[in-house]
Amino acid sequence: MLARQVGFSALLCVLLWGSEGLAQRGEPDPEPGRVCNSSWSPPEPRTEAERRERERWAAYRAKLQSYLALLPKEPDTRLAMPVQGVRVRQVTNTFGAPRSGWRTHEGQDIFAPRGTPVYSATRGFVWRIGQGQLGGLYVFVVGPGGRRYYYAHLDRYAPGLQEGQRVTPQTLLGYVGNTGNARTTPPHLHFGVYAGSRRTCDYRVIDPLPLLTDRDWKSFLSPARNP
Repeated sequence: MLARQVGFSALLCVLLWGSEGLAQRGEPDPEPGRVCNSSWSPPEPRTEAERRERERWAAYRAKLQSYLALLPKEPDTRLAMPVQGVRVRQVTNTFGAPRSGWRTHEGQDIFAPRGTPVYSATRGFVWRIGQGQLGGLYVFVVGPGGRRYYYAHLDRYAPGLQEGQRVTPQTLLGYVGNTGNARTTPPHLHFGVYAGSRRTCDYRVIDPLPLLTDRDWKSFLSPARNP
């Protein structure tokens, strides 16, 4: 069964992203919508690397719908708590709180000891694994309806995690940390939810807290479930 799942993930990854895997920069449109600025066009590439990057994103957009067709069209209305051992009532609501650089907080911070496992809150596929100045080590998962789920400030990734991999709420993504701009704060997971693209009229930043539901961690972590 595991071999079949790995093979399926690898096949989808090659089919959709090519042998080079998912691109690491930019923001593609996992939930295509009407473009608000019809005159917008991507800048002309200045280097060979930028040209290859642009071609990869074009391939991404051309093939994405076939991948999303494997998922339900409607976004999940309930999300499983992603941080092991944490209850929803323990999360302090900081969505929309002011941040440096005239930013607002686009998500919820879920505090837990460094190294606490982080699981996918939904089914879907791993869209991007990367590292940024703000989010540090992060994982993006695309779920039903094209929603993007952002898991940031990770201490490290789950062993063997790959872009293009199918995930369920039982899939380990990584471990709580404080990488990126969270270096001066206690370890926590920054969990964000996004719909659409900044270039489309349906772009939205979604507060994940009202969608989060508690897991039965005792049952989830029982030896019977994880032989």
